[in-house]
Parts: sequence; structure tokens; C-alpha cells
Amino acid sequence: MKTFDAAQVQSWFTRYLADFVDLPESAVTLDTTFAKLGFDSVDSVIISGAFEEAFDVEVDATLFLRNDDLRSLIEDLRASGLIA
Repeated sequence: MKTFDAAQVQSWFTRYLADFVDLPESAVTLDTTFAKLGFDSVDSVIISGAFEEAFDVEVDATLFLRNDDLRSLIEDLRASGLIA
């Protein structure tokens, strides 16, 4: 299984999510909730697919649905062994 650096993954998510909702990167912090950004289940599938393409890995599309913010998402990915 591939593993990635947490800082690399966090940086990618911050850039991607900010672009996705058309906000400055500074508006997307570890504690910004996905609900506050306005994400829904369709967005979760799209974002998961973009992550899979960017990192050439497969993740569950429910990743965003079961995590409230980027901090918990990073921890979930760490628990799965995807992040070192």
C-alpha cells in the first residue's frame, strides 16, 4: 500500500477544497467543517475521485461523509494506513 506524508495530503486538500468552493486557501483550515463549506454527498464523490486521481489510490467515497473537517479526515486516512 502506498503511504503519503500528512503535510502533502493536507496541502493538496487545502488547495483543492478552496478552489472547489472558490475561497482563498486561508479560509480552509484543519477545523473548517465540510458542512460550512457547503459540501453534500455528490461533492464527496467528486472530491474523493479527484484525490484518487491526484494520488493514484482508491478511497471510499464516504470519506467526507464520515468526517466533519479536514483534521478528522487526515486522521481517518492515517488510521487507514494511507498517511504515514
